[in-house]
Amino acid sequence: MKTITLLLLIVSGTFSAFSASKALAAHPLEFLHGTWEGTGTTSGIASTVRFNWGPALGGRYTSLQIHNRMRGENDLEYLFEGIGYYQPSNEQTLTGVWVDNQGDILPILATLEEQTLIATWGSEDSKQGRSEYRLLPDGTLEAIDSIRNDGGEWREFGRARLVRAR
Repeated sequence: MKTITLLLLIVSGTFSAFSASKALAAHPLEFLHGTWEGTGTTSGIASTVRFNWGPALGGRYTSLQIHNRMRGENDLEYLFEGIGYYQPSNEQTLTGVWVDNQGDILPILATLEEQTLIATWGSEDSKQGRSEYRLLPDGTLEAIDSIRNDGGEWREFGRARLVRAR
């Protein structure tokens, strides 16, 4: 009886470990996983940016945590923080949700084109934006943020270049 119990524990543990590793290995955003740090501008203000990409919730999602510290006139400092969860729908499409310290909770619809994630967030009932995360040939990550104006045109409001810190 002890042998059967032990065998069941080993098999179930192996299956759980296999399922978790399979979920992680199959996630299309794995190439972004890690900590990225860099500089850029947000609404014309110099910024220091940190992204933390990684597996979340048993590997079913990839999370993105953003810390964007901006220093404006008179040395006033602003901090924007947010977290997004991305779940693959298929190999090139992801859905998710974005939550930030401005009080926004927004849906995400994203596509993956080679080494570029293009995420549109918001809806027609709220603000609408687009974030592009492009892994460049030299290994840096370029992030470009745009907002849709009332005329339906995209206006860039943020741009940063980041390097992998870990």
